[in-house]
Amino acid sequence: MITNRPTARVILADPADRVLMFRFVPPDPWPREPAWHLPGGGIEPGESAVEAASREVREEVGLILAPRDLGEPVAVNAGEWSIQESHYYTVHTYFFARVSTVEVSGSGDDGLGHRWWTVADLDATTERVFPPGLAVLLKDLLQGVRHERPVTLDW
Repeated sequence: MITNRPTARVILADPADRVLMFRFVPPDPWPREPAWHLPGGGIEPGESAVEAASREVREEVGLILAPRDLGEPVAVNAGEWSIQESHYYTVHTYFFARVSTVEVSGSGDDGLGHRWWTVADLDATTERVFPPGLAVLLKDLLQGVRHERPVTLDW
């Protein structure tokens, strides 16, 4: 059985045009080696994607961003994954916000670390970064380019 688990994630850009990412060990089907992902998580019942994104940033990063600060989604991707013999189908909805601080005081670190990445860092890394295509999307977002509809990223 596959469980639907929609999520909301946030691309947070600091004043130096770096994006915040948390280190984690991805579930199957990816190799069980540390990788990087954006702040965010599951959308609770009765919650909109933008409300979940706002809540997740507060919980994981310690920043208060109202849903209006996040605006419309900038990207989506979807696919299947599993952990401990439970199988999920996830649609990630991505939002973008500029922040004035680089202080991380929430719970998102999970003890594996966090890092602020430049576009050049993302382009050059050999480490796995989620979502695929983030560097290209980030270049547009940092230049103020917003597409009419959310960009569909690879899974």
